[in-house]
Amino acid sequence: MKKSMDMLFHALKVFAALCLAAMIVMVFGNVVMRYAFNTGLVVSEELSTWCLTWMTYTAGLVALREHGHLGFDAFLTKFPAGVQRGLLTIAHVIMIAIMGMFLQGSWQQTMINLNNSAPASGISLGALYGVGIVFSVVAILILVGDMIDIITGKLSHTISSEAEGALAEVAESQDSPNQISGSVKH
Repeated sequence: MKKSMDMLFHALKVFAALCLAAMIVMVFGNVVMRYAFNTGLVVSEELSTWCLTWMTYTAGLVALREHGHLGFDAFLTKFPAGVQRGLLTIAHVIMIAIMGMFLQGSWQQTMINLNNSAPASGISLGALYGVGIVFSVVAILILVGDMIDIITGKLSHTISSEAEGALAEVAESQDSPNQISGSVKH
């Protein structure tokens, strides 16, 4: 199961990178066409906006799974581990509820716009708003999995423990006499 999830999120990373590349090509191509030929492709503006939307949501899912979003845990770290688990569980229940509301709103917006077409490309606007459905469902699954890991004690690290570990590694590398320094002395 973990390997299939890893493959899915690797595919999401690749998809986000392809969206970014497509945006760059479309926007740069449109700038060159407008400058050199005094014309441009209207569809490139629309599709680059769609790529930005899909890239943002898919990259957000990757960051959610990898716990890459910013967090403020100074309050959380003041409590013992059991209380931390309880507070993290409450936070995850709140996030799941918010994602449920986001899913409901995305579903409604997608259904409203399913038969509407984008002006330049003619693609159904349901494809644009459908990203909210995909994001919500996957985010809920990630959050539920994390919440189960928090409750069972499998996920116990906090942002501060990761930061402390990174700071300890940096301090250790600076104390090591055999470490190659970035500065050269003459």
